[in-house]
Amino acid sequence: MSDDRPTCRHFGRCGGCTGLDVPIDVQLARKRERAARVLAPFLGDVALALDPPPRPPRLDRMKLLYPAQPGPGGELVAGLYARGSHELVEIEECQVQARALTLLAQRVAAILRAHGSVPYDESTGAGWLRALHARIAPGTGELLVGLVTAHATPPAPRTVAAVVEACHGLPRATRASVHLVGLVQNVNPRPGNALLGDALVTLHGRDHQFDRADGLTFRVGFLSFYQVHRHAAALLFRPALAMLGDVRGLRAIDGYGGVGSFALRLAAAGARRVDLVEASASACADARASAETNALAERVAVHQGPFAAVDLPGGADVVVVDPPRAGLGSEGVARVLRHDAPRVLYVSCSVDSLARDLAGLAERYRVRAARLCDLFPHTEHVETVLLLERAG
Repeated sequence: MSDDRPTCRHFGRCGGCTGLDVPIDVQLARKRERAARVLAPFLGDVALALDPPPRPPRLDRMKLLYPAQPGPGGELVAGLYARGSHELVEIEECQVQARALTLLAQRVAAILRAHGSVPYDESTGAGWLRALHARIAPGTGELLVGLVTAHATPPAPRTVAAVVEACHGLPRATRASVHLVGLVQNVNPRPGNALLGDALVTLHGRDHQFDRADGLTFRVGFLSFYQVHRHAAALLFRPALAMLGDVRGLRAIDGYGGVGSFALRLAAAGARRVDLVEASASACADARASAETNALAERVAVHQGPFAAVDLPGGADVVVVDPPRAGLGSEGVARVLRHDAPRVLYVSCSVDSLARDLAGLAERYRVRAARLCDLFPHTEHVETVLLLERAG
């Protein structure tokens, strides 16, 4: 691949990315080398597959979350943390996230400053705005925007109207034009630097968006997790399901199932029944709605609760797990072993926690296929997908 490294005026100070100055083929080689080293005790002679991107990756991130804090003069500042510090860098350009999101954040921050919105100060607990949040659904262009606040005081109607107006005329992020479908206020009164809270107030439109991928419609609520790379279907979901092979007539369990990104695809591919387990109430509501929308509700059952705590009938043919960065942990490993499925598809965003979990799974499972999926170019992160087969 040619050396087509993007440049950014903030690189080196902003902590949003760390590898922008490194050619993508070198980035990928480094990620493969580290993953192979960490996972070596479990891979045996299984090679780590990793396909290079069709073009140098840039502007692929479809989600923005900018903390807000008081600037030197007390004015509202929103952006990304400087590398190794808690000081914010106001982002004027970004080669990682969609241009529409960068421009939107600049517009909204300017409106909030002009309207006298007070940024939250985590050292004193004073102030109102904690963060700006926005997400674009790549398949539909639907834009969902959130103002994250420290208390439930609503923004003034004129502020809401100005933010809604700022969402018009944004550049395309994908083939679909970007269009606002909802503006929400997310309230987080808890002290500290955690940004998102649990309470949600809809200020305009709706509190969820819809995406289209692989012939399916996905509902995604403001509080629900969704892969942020615009090519996640091609980079992650299709290769992962290809590793599983033919699932027609099988019973599957989708642990940490989120909004149904794997469960709906499994059912659409012919799985007889898919039991989705997810702790987030928002994601469970989305998964149920999407199963209905896609006429898959008879084959997709959604169970709210932690993966390790939800008891399901035995006899699953496939278990899919896609845990957060901390991994399965001992309880999650024990649950996978209890299900005792012939095949396990493990999707991980941390090779370190993956290696810890594999140490517990190795008593019963062997790695049969492995793939890296680079959903986080220009950073040190990478998604790993392993197909495990029951030994003996």
